[in-house]
Amino acid sequence: MTTTREDAGSGRESRWPPLVALLLAALLELSLPGDLILGGGWIRWIIPALVVILIVVAAVAPLDESDRRRRLGVTLAALVTVANAVAIGELVYGIVGEAGFEGKYLIVAALQVWFTNVIVFAMWFWELDGGGPRHRAFAAPGPQEFLFAQYTLPQPWTWRPSFLDYLYLSFSNAVSFAAADVLPLRHRMKALMALESILSLLVILIIAARAISVLR
Repeated sequence: MTTTREDAGSGRESRWPPLVALLLAALLELSLPGDLILGGGWIRWIIPALVVILIVVAAVAPLDESDRRRRLGVTLAALVTVANAVAIGELVYGIVGEAGFEGKYLIVAALQVWFTNVIVFAMWFWELDGGGPRHRAFAAPGPQEFLFAQYTLPQPWTWRPSFLDYLYLSFSNAVSFAAADVLPLRHRMKALMALESILSLLVILIIAARAISVLR
């Protein structure tokens, strides 16, 4: 029996993998030292609070209201991206300036920021590609942002990327500064991937600089 595009779009993706990943990102952000968090003080609780709100909204919102969850998810991804960029800037200052950060402090914080970076850009890709997870699930996607290898196989519409595919895309881009088997098709995704690579490279340079200082 032939599988049609409509049949393939009859299911939908589980909400929980991206929510669990976001919760982990919020915990990593919350556990950063106070002088690496934008604004410090009570502001450090904003992102975790928004994650809790997003989880509640995603758990109870009907499918026809999932665009609200998507807007909240994109807003949260933007906030975490800005907060991460600030933390990376503070870490760079700790290396080239006179902040006096301890080596262990720098490396642990850099790893926290790096993993948060991978998660938040996976969220960006997952929320924006093809109009978001809801549109992809119901076979009414918006413009395709990425060319996955599976799309080149016969009847590519029987396969849809899940959050884990975007997490792998983000991880491979952060490690090798290019996704091995996924091509960005639109300018905004190319810009997001370039931004992730730049932030990842800065974190790697921070760790490398600390390693060099230890070897001296």
